[in-house]
Amino acid sequence: MHQERRFFVDPPGSLGGVRDDYPRLVTTDDLDRIEASDLIEAPEGPAADPAATERTEAEGTSRALPLRRILVFADAAALLVGWLVAQLVFDLRTAGAETAPGGLRVLATVVFGVAAGLFLFSANGLYRRRVCQVRSVEVARLLRVVAMLTALAAVVSGGAGTETAMLVAGTAAGVWTLVLLVERGFLREWIQGCRASGEFRAPVVVVGAGDDALATASFLAEHPVLGFDVLGVVGPVPPGTPEGPAWLGDHEDVRDVALTHGATGVVVDGGSLTGRQLNDTLRQLADTDLHVHLSSGLRGVDWRRITVSPLADETYLHIAPTRLSQAQRLAKRILDVGVSAGVLLLGLPLLAVIALAVKVADGGPVLFRQTRVGQDGEPFTVLKFRTMAVDAERRLAELQAGNARSGPLFKLDRDPRVTRVGRLLRATSLDEIPQLFNVLGGSMSLVGPRPALPEETVHFDPELASRTRVKPGVTGLWQVEARDLASFDLYRRYDLLYVENWSLSLDLAVIARTATSVVVRGLRALVPQRGAPLE
Repeated sequence: MHQERRFFVDPPGSLGGVRDDYPRLVTTDDLDRIEASDLIEAPEGPAADPAATERTEAEGTSRALPLRRILVFADAAALLVGWLVAQLVFDLRTAGAETAPGGLRVLATVVFGVAAGLFLFSANGLYRRRVCQVRSVEVARLLRVVAMLTALAAVVSGGAGTETAMLVAGTAAGVWTLVLLVERGFLREWIQGCRASGEFRAPVVVVGAGDDALATASFLAEHPVLGFDVLGVVGPVPPGTPEGPAWLGDHEDVRDVALTHGATGVVVDGGSLTGRQLNDTLRQLADTDLHVHLSSGLRGVDWRRITVSPLADETYLHIAPTRLSQAQRLAKRILDVGVSAGVLLLGLPLLAVIALAVKVADGGPVLFRQTRVGQDGEPFTVLKFRTMAVDAERRLAELQAGNARSGPLFKLDRDPRVTRVGRLLRATSLDEIPQLFNVLGGSMSLVGPRPALPEETVHFDPELASRTRVKPGVTGLWQVEARDLASFDLYRRYDLLYVENWSLSLDLAVIARTATSVVVRGLRALVPQRGAPLE
């Protein structure tokens, strides 16, 4: 009788700990087509969940263009642009000179330069999740690579003189910085859109105990742009039958459970396990190819406040205080006024066109004014370009049944009150520009919690009501991280995270992310496309 043995394909390529293709279950009949080094034999014990196996197989073979290859191709194109511009500057400086390089040498230089750049990208971890996931870390690594490539460009062009070499290297550095930051920013937004649609998601199990483990699993499930597909929870089972993801076993079996269910990673809720349980879990996973994320158990503490500060070679964390000095508060205000005034001045022609379009569309008012709750609970009037019909607020009650948000927030996926011009303004976020007048007036900041409606705040508990300790913002953590997600818990989490951790560096990070997001949204509005990978 034929005995079938089960294996998992273990592809070597990965993007930040997320494999290009998830481990795929195969049988002995497939072995003649697959290298032995690519296989992990399925562990002995209970058979894998058929539904999980079917899902893993489908996801592992559904993507014709793996994520890592997309990123490498985009980086190569960005590097090529910089080298071609550098070559153009070099040719202009050496035109007519006998020492000008031939075509074959130029081609070899460009090819070598692009290859060297991709090697530096890989060496600096720019294809790893733990680097790419944090925008500030990714940007710092990108700038490091640009500095190395600039030195290389100077060496390559050094034969034409110091002045030429400096000009070529400086031009290339500027082009690389701009193109790579834009390219990586666009890809980040595109990948997150794909993940929200179910693509490029890594199957993981959550390790933890009780309600905290369930909360971690729910957070990952409600936040699909993080790129995780939660298969279940592993750990001490709480009394009763818990709601949410399935309990797959005890933490002592985490290695076997993860491999059996086709997980590519493990998320450990360290705060819900005892010290012994946590260490046992990490030891089991140490010799596997699974990527491991460990939660410290801290809630509402921004990572920028945390640094590793070992004591006697043991891992301890140092948490910086959140108090802002008067100088920092002044710098925040200067940033608010400077950016708002600059955008309004440069955008005056665009503002005039938008105002005319809104007025001509239906003859109603150009601006929409609404009372919102500001700092310390003080009401103020927020300004936006009108995107809905004039009677929109009167029709609100009849549309409540179609609310796509949870909790007190309200939003419709397809709101019939939105005008044709309004749909474009919303998709590009241009309707928010008049709020910069609120920023200049001092009732809002560029970055802060979303300005809430009075009827929403009556449902806020005392902890969430503390969001009024700071000014509401035109943009904020929730807007850039979870704006399109229905979960009120994420709204609460990100607003409180900002209030407890706000700083100038956090504001700059949010502004940079917002700029990229607005451009990507605008492109999607002008060139409709489905949020899925290329076939």
